[in-house]
Amino acid sequence: MSPIKHVVISAAGIGSRLGLNKPKCLVEVAGRSLLDWHLQRLQWAESVWLVVGFREEDVIEHAVALRPDIIIVRNPDYARTNTLQSIYRVSRHLSDRMLILDADTILEDRSLQNFLTAGEQHEQLVGVSPYLTSDGVRVLLDAAGEQVIRFTREPISDLEWTGIAIIRPELVVDKPIYVYEAIEAHTPMPAFTIKAFDIDTTADLDMARNVLANQWGGNE
Repeated sequence: MSPIKHVVISAAGIGSRLGLNKPKCLVEVAGRSLLDWHLQRLQWAESVWLVVGFREEDVIEHAVALRPDIIIVRNPDYARTNTLQSIYRVSRHLSDRMLILDADTILEDRSLQNFLTAGEQHEQLVGVSPYLTSDGVRVLLDAAGEQVIRFTREPISDLEWTGIAIIRPELVVDKPIYVYEAIEAHTPMPAFTIKAFDIDTTADLDMARNVLANQWGGNE
């Protein structure tokens, strides 16, 4: 199975629910921006694609200072499009599978490494998490607890969609649907539990700071 060469980070959104009037990837947790954390842990990647939109100049300046060879992809329609359509701006140029993640995600380093190792055994893999956020999408697994079979907004599962997955580029479509809806069209798909969650609200941000300070030892 081919190694993962490409990482796509989605960082185009406004993040209105957080209410900080700044790109969520530049929000600081444990003294560093979320983008800092991501680019540090992704040094192994042959290519990192960053999709930008809201206040793109600030994000680009910050990203290039951290990783000069980062590939910037603009989404000037960020206010009218979604994360899946941002990813499509990259996936349409790729033929190899890719790791996708949202820039507003907090993630434990060792957990990511375990996820990537599991990806050596599966062509596609969905990250699911026991950390539950304010408005997260829940994941339903099969009876064996190994395959994702459905996503739901109803709080009927103790696992949440992380926004992290290893997928083939042809799974990504240019449609106004959520990423998990595009994945659901190809389920069942192998699942892997990962310590991660996205930050959409101030409550999520408080949880992130608490998790880093008390559970992950201040080191993702």
